[in-house]
Amino acid sequence: MGIRINVLLDHDLTDYRDRGSVLARLATALPAALAVRDYWQSADPHDRRDDLMVWQADAALPFEPCLHRYAGPGSLFPSVTAQAACIHTGGRCRGFLSIEPLRRVHLAAFWHIARSLGSRCLAFYADSCEVDDLFWGGRTHWECIELMDRM
Repeated sequence: MGIRINVLLDHDLTDYRDRGSVLARLATALPAALAVRDYWQSADPHDRRDDLMVWQADAALPFEPCLHRYAGPGSLFPSVTAQAACIHTGGRCRGFLSIEPLRRVHLAAFWHIARSLGSRCLAFYADSCEVDDLFWGGRTHWECIELMDRM
């Protein structure tokens, strides 16, 4: 299958639990997310798994009370904690590194999402349980980046 693209970022959300506020901010990144969805539909016209047209808040999970997840067009899945944010994607790192149109459309979406959340820094990482565990545990994006450096 391949290793997925993941992006770690900071944010300036005053209340990361306010899903309405987060959705309103993510709405400014909607055109870029739709461009990712359009890219995937043009790359594989028979794949209709991604039919989202707006950002949605996922149901809160009782075992992750400090993590709020969202889903958007283009298989973009932002999550936020009090200290950091992360974007998990349906895209694979190999394609991101080797296919220019895929990289271009994803980078634009990542930057739009980051700006909508008030981020000044993106850190890309491949699937990593260690980094995800720190993020889900409420650590800052810098603490997660320090772990990535050590790894």
